[in-house]
Amino acid sequence: MKTLLQKASRLVLVAAFAGLGFTQPAQAQTANQAPAVSVLKVNDFTYIVRASNPQRQRSRLQVVRLSDNAVVYSQSTFKPTFGGRLNVQQLTDGEYAVVVKVGQGVTRYSLNLQTETERTVHLENVSLAAVNTK
Repeated sequence: MKTLLQKASRLVLVAAFAGLGFTQPAQAQTANQAPAVSVLKVNDFTYIVRASNPQRQRSRLQVVRLSDNAVVYSQSTFKPTFGGRLNVQQLTDGEYAVVVKVGQGVTRYSLNLQTETERTVHLENVSLAAVNTK
């Protein structure tokens, strides 16, 4: 017999970067300027981060969990352009920061991961034969 009432849960991770889709134009950097950084959303959990480092200063791309300031990803380089593909699907729920440092310049994006449970109900029409009560 089919169940009349079904409960289904679906986990949905929601990742949101502040300012996604907004990129800064590449330009020469001075000591007080933030680096030229762009973030491209590939899908819900994957982002491509690119940065310009024309002066070949020490540069770093990091993902930091804000609850304990733990660095969960780090990449350092002196290359004139750098970046990478970040897949955040396996990170636990919480607040994170994507930090790009080029020399003294810093660009930071906020990342919020949270699991949401969705509950659904499905009701089916079930025909029953008349029951003789005599």
